[in-house]
Amino acid sequence: MIRRFVRAVIHNATVTHAEAGWPVSLRIDPVMLRSADVRPFEEVEIVNTTTGSRWRSWAEPAAEGTGELRVQSGPDHHVRTGDVVTIVSYGLLHDGQTLGHKAKVLTLDSANRVVSLIEE
Repeated sequence: MIRRFVRAVIHNATVTHAEAGWPVSLRIDPVMLRSADVRPFEEVEIVNTTTGSRWRSWAEPAAEGTGELRVQSGPDHHVRTGDVVTIVSYGLLHDGQTLGHKAKVLTLDSANRVVSLIEE
C-alpha cells in the first residue's frame, strides 16, 4: 500500500509580495527551500493562516538570502502582502518506508529567517 505523508512544513512564512494573476505560483528564498528539502517546481499546498484559504501551487526559487516569499495567485486565493502562510509538501511512501519517516518542520520569524528546523 502507498500512503501520503507530510514531508516538509514551513510555518509562519510572511508573504513579502502578493500579486493577482496567472499562472498561480510561489517564489521562495532558496535558503528556505533547501532547509525544508523542497525542490524547485515541487507541488506544495499553501494555507493562508490569516484568511483561512488554501490552494496548491509549485515552489520556484526566488532571490537567495532575501527572505522573499512572492505569491502570484488567481482571483480565488485572496492573499495580501503581510499575510502569514504555512507551506506543506507531501510525499508518497510504501508501508515499509513509513516506520522511519520524519517530516522536516521549519519555523520562520517575521522576516522569514529560519528560527528552528526539526524532524518529527
